[in-house]
Formats: sequence, structure tokens, C-alpha cells
Amino acid sequence: MLALLVALTLTADTPSVAVVSPGAPSLAAKALETGGLPLVLTSPSLPPAGPLSTPAPDSLVSTARAAWVQADFQRCLASLADDALVSRALEQRDLTLAARTLVWRVACRLGARQEGGARRDAEWLAALRLPLPPDVGAMTPEVETLLTAAARTIDAEPLVPLVVQSPIAGAAVAFDGRPGACIVPCRMELRRGVHVVEVSADGYSPRTAVVSVAAPGAETSLALEVAEPALAMAQWAARQAAGDEVDSGRSARLLSTALRAPRLLVLTTGDGGLVRGALAIDGVVLARGERDDVPALVKDLLVRGKVFEPSVPLWKRWPFWLAVGAAVVATGVTTGVVLANRPVTTRVELNP
Repeated sequence: MLALLVALTLTADTPSVAVVSPGAPSLAAKALETGGLPLVLTSPSLPPAGPLSTPAPDSLVSTARAAWVQADFQRCLASLADDALVSRALEQRDLTLAARTLVWRVACRLGARQEGGARRDAEWLAALRLPLPPDVGAMTPEVETLLTAAARTIDAEPLVPLVVQSPIAGAAVAFDGRPGACIVPCRMELRRGVHVVEVSADGYSPRTAVVSVAAPGAETSLALEVAEPALAMAQWAARQAAGDEVDSGRSARLLSTALRAPRLLVLTTGDGGLVRGALAIDGVVLARGERDDVPALVKDLLVRGKVFEPSVPLWKRWPFWLAVGAAVVATGVTTGVVLANRPVTTRVELNP
């Protein structure tokens, strides 16, 4: 029974902890030298950072402009017919490209005598509050007149409220390519028309939706998916460039996401030759510390983060004495044991 008890103790579930030290790889190497831990320390390589976004092409606008100059208005319209061109430019926060696309659509529709479509595009431009691009100077006065009239019409109408929700707490909301509008739950008053709403959060892939705002009571909800490693690393790099600390809570969350590491230990150099560390579990920092000894810091963080508890000698555990008592009762002998370099003698006398 004593052998069984020891075997059960040694085969307990062994957790794994990833250790990273961006910019100071030697710290992670020293951390892996930490001995006496009932867990596995690993030092994974950080994945390469991918692009935060892909620029929207403006070649179609150039094609449309060339067709308009040649009075080939059908080819001009064919180049810019897809409404998604405007939405995609706003998703990439390229307001100039979105404005140029709509303005040249207005010019091409007027040239093709499609007054209704031209008015719709002009009102869309006004609803988005996009400034007129320099290209408008190369167009006919008729185009500028329509754009001005559409802006007056939209400006005279009351604003329409839109509510944006997301299950991700603290997610940021951007409207029409303009970041920093508010965080969810978000209520924003917009001009009547079609708008592009983006919801984003660190560690998640941003999501956009094209929303038609026509009457009060409109609401949209966008769920987010966990970011792929390359995107999470790009978000992390952007935060670092903005001055975020390597061992901050946000940094730890993004690194955990990029590495798909539920248990993560982040190490970095501190002041005066000290080493700083932060332990994150499921993206939440549970312990911080600063010491001049890396293995000691690792143990301290893991204990304070409750990844493991300091080993208790077997002779101090009640299951051991239960097993010993059972063995003695079964055999009727005096048992002497020595564990953890401490002698313990148990004497049991049985009635005849």
C-alpha cells in the first residue's frame, strides 16, 4: 500500500509553462535551468508577425478616370460598380480612396445619364462625411453641383442612433474607417445612409459589417474570433511600438494568444541588473516579481500564481500515515521510516 501511495504521488498531472523573453533570449534559457519543479518549462519561438491589414488597391479608380476622360462611361462604371470597393477602402481606413471611388462613380453615372444612381452615390459620400478629393477639380461643374446639393440634403436630416454590441468586453468600435469612436456597448448617432462598422479587440480578428441606418432603433452585434498567431504578433508589435511594456497585462495576453499558451511566463530586464517577470494564466496576469536570480524568480512566480505548491514531505501528509496504519494493523509490527532526512518512528501495540 505504501508503494501504491508513492506511485500515485509521482504520477500526478504535470502542467506545462511556456517561457518567453522577447529581446533577451538568455533569460528564457536561464529559466529552463530551474530545477526541482513538478512541471515542464518550454521556450517556444515567437511566430512571425503578419500584416495588420492589406492596403486596398486604387488601380480601379485610375482605370475609371481614364475611361471617363475618353467618354467611355460604361467602362468607367464597370470598373467601380461593386459597392464593396467603398466598404473595403473604409475597412482599411483609407478615407481618400473611399471618397475617390464614390466621386468618380458620380461622375461616370452623370456622364451615362444615370441621375438617380449619381444622387445615391453623392448622398452616400455625404453620409460618410468624407472630404472631396482633389480629383473633383478635373470633373465637370455638374458633378460638384450634385455633390454640394446631396451634402445639404443629408445635413438637414436628423441624425439616426445606432447601437453596436459584441460579447467581447471592452472591444473598440470604429465607424466608416475612423477608429476610437467608443467601446461596446456603443451608441452612436449617424447620418442616414450606409455605414461600415468595425469591432476590434487585442487578441481577436477585427470584424466589419455594412449597416444601413434609416430609422431609430437600429442595432448590430458582432462576435469576434481569436486572432491567428501572425495577427496576434502584429498586434503585439504595434503595442510595443506604442510604448507598451513587455511584461504588461496586454502584452502577456497577446503573447499567450500568439503562442496558444494557456500558461505563460514573460521575463524582461529591469533596473539595476534585476529581472522582471509576469505569470499569465489564460491571458490574465496572476503574479509579478523582480529579482536578481532567474530560477528563484521563476519559482516565486509559479508558487504565487498557484501553478504548483512547494513540496510537502511525504511523512507530513495524512494519506501516508493512513497507509502506514493500515499496514501495521494488517501485520502487527513496529514500523520505522525515514523520509526527507527526518526520522519518524511509529509504534502500535495490539491487544492480545
